[in-house]
Amino acid sequence: MNFLTLKEDFYKRYETSGKFLHYTSYGALCTLLGHTDIPTAPSLCCTLSMRVEMFARKSGGNYVKIENTTTDKCLQYPFGTSTDLFKGKTKFFAELIHALENSGLKGAEILYNNTIPNFISSKHAFSAALIKSLMQVSDIELTPLETAAICALSDDLTPYLAVLFSKKGYCTLMNSGEPKKLPLPLSGYKILTAHCTEPLSNHSKHIKYAMSEIRRLYPHINSISDLTPEILSTAKSSFKNSKAAKYMYHLSTENTRINTVSATLKRCDIKTLFREINNSEQSMERFWDIGTEHKFLANTARNTDGIAAVRCQDKGIWAIVEEDKVDYAINMIKSDFENTIGYKPTFCVCDTF
Repeated sequence: MNFLTLKEDFYKRYETSGKFLHYTSYGALCTLLGHTDIPTAPSLCCTLSMRVEMFARKSGGNYVKIENTTTDKCLQYPFGTSTDLFKGKTKFFAELIHALENSGLKGAEILYNNTIPNFISSKHAFSAALIKSLMQVSDIELTPLETAAICALSDDLTPYLAVLFSKKGYCTLMNSGEPKKLPLPLSGYKILTAHCTEPLSNHSKHIKYAMSEIRRLYPHINSISDLTPEILSTAKSSFKNSKAAKYMYHLSTENTRINTVSATLKRCDIKTLFREINNSEQSMERFWDIGTEHKFLANTARNTDGIAAVRCQDKGIWAIVEEDKVDYAINMIKSDFENTIGYKPTFCVCDTF
């Protein structure tokens, strides 16, 4: 669905009026390096062309009404309603709307289109698009940090900030302080995602334990971004958890990779990015407890002609592939994976957004 078709659909559902129509759009988050799901860990991110886009206008009533282009179902949230009355996805919508009620929120009518596949999280893009749409309709002005805090509800702010700061042609460095934009010259390449059913392990408990031990020895260490391999080498002797030591080693070397790439992207050195993404993937396979299906997907992609870089994500991988080799890469990965693992992975091809 293109911009004009979405606009026409809005007027079919909500009728034409003289009230100003606001458009907002954010893409799915892609973590090139680092880990946006781990608090205080640095990361290098971009967003993808599969996205959530919204049209919104003032409703003139004390409610927010939301519809999706793919269904006739509607969520109507009257102001002051308890979010406990909502269930599932509508509860998530209601909680986001409720978070803005005390900031001067006005009634709104919203139509959204979501092109992000079900096997990729759309939570960050949807939250950013909805909150920004409501802010525009209600003339609410918040700092990026305040906006991210409302989008995140009780989650960590990092991935929401990364989405809010995203810009086509750039990636975003998340490393304490305000996010920084760096050039991401991927002309001639596509992003290919391949998805399996195997989730990544949960590392949070082990990392939290390791950071408490590190801070006990080095009180000046405030975040994972402050961690160096030298500090970890000294601190890990006090760890009573071997997994924690492995995970923290990967994170400490990831810091170095992010610093290296951040410096070279300023002069548009894309080859260094590709090399360090592949190094990050190999580090994850060795130290991050990656499962069999993830390893197989990554290894097959890495050895496929036309693929410049590949890295694991939850339930699959993403890869940077030459645009004229996309079909070939999909066929090779699909065939090898099905023959060895026993089922076909799901694919999605997109650009950065």
